Amino acid sequence: MELEEDKVGDKNLMGIYKKWSGLIFDDTFQSGEIHSRYQISPTTACTLDTGLQQLIMSHTEQETMLLFDAPKDEPTLLLEVTADYVPIAYGDEGGIVIWQDGYHRLEFLESKDTTTREYSRWRAEKKGNRWTFYANRGLGWELFDSADLVAEKIGVLLKNPQCDEYENLGLDRLVLCKSNKITLGNLPEGYSVFLCDPDGYAIASSKVEPTWTGVQMELPTVPFSGMLRVYDENGVLLSSLGAMDMYGGDLYLYGTDLRVLWKDKELSLSGETYLGTMYDNTIQVQMELYNPSKNKKAEQISMGILKYLEEFGYEWADLSHDDGTDHPQGDYMQRLPMGTLPPEGRMKFWMKVERKNEHFGIKPLHFILDITHV
Repeated sequence: MELEEDKVGDKNLMGIYKKWSGLIFDDTFQSGEIHSRYQISPTTACTLDTGLQQLIMSHTEQETMLLFDAPKDEPTLLLEVTADYVPIAYGDEGGIVIWQDGYHRLEFLESKDTTTREYSRWRAEKKGNRWTFYANRGLGWELFDSADLVAEKIGVLLKNPQCDEYENLGLDRLVLCKSNKITLGNLPEGYSVFLCDPDGYAIASSKVEPTWTGVQMELPTVPFSGMLRVYDENGVLLSSLGAMDMYGGDLYLYGTDLRVLWKDKELSLSGETYLGTMYDNTIQVQMELYNPSKNKKAEQISMGILKYLEEFGYEWADLSHDDGTDHPQGDYMQRLPMGTLPPEGRMKFWMKVERKNEHFGIKPLHFILDITHV
């Protein structure tokens, strides 16, 4: 089992923490199998090259498509595709397709070019039903076109029947997230946020405007590996988070740094915490909630198990109070009221992961531990 922690708060000790992720999926085609989310047409037109770590799309007598279902009820989306594809003949075309049905779709395709550098990255941004397309050849994103369509599926298209000069399309990475921006909230007016590269050099900044409680910042690419830094109105550095991978739609807050400890180590805020292998259908571990602040208490604390992406692991995970003798107290539940935690206070609790139905899988299960308080 693995676990990610997500924390909420609004009092000192103050710091930046991640409230939720905007990532829907990030596929680098290195798993050795094509994910079941994809619908391939024709079904034999795509293969995985484990040496190149690419998904190879080849021309067929029909067009070749790699599609996935468009997420419903998402007002904004960002699809970013990184590909190895340089057409050398006219008629060889490939790129992004936004698909509604057999008669209606939007195509944003790479074709033979006279320039010396190809567009190695393509991007489609959705706002409402409006799709806007960009491409990048290493000098930044260039705007190309925009159109309206209600999408049922999204993906990559390789067009026109095979001829000797046509190139295969090698997909290196396909990322879908909820936006092209991150948000950092719970900030006073006049505070500044800096988006920095992994070495700490600022590439963008934004100041909290009057009547606002945070800022939004556009990511130059997704994922973007870097740091976030918060400064007060006098330019004093208050908190820094990273380096880490950021995705569009990520929400970060500036607030209290409640911590969850297991075996005296804090759970990971940006990755996974491995809880062990399930024997006899159950894992049961004791953890501790800790308030490191020296002068502020956390009140109305509530702790719960949330779903991670499209995985079902949360359905098997539950929480219970400690009875004071290092044993679970009463029934397990998915949402646990924790009351108040004084400055530098600690509170033990229990987590149980229990198999509730027959399931076979070789990958770890994931879920999120969510904490709220005032």
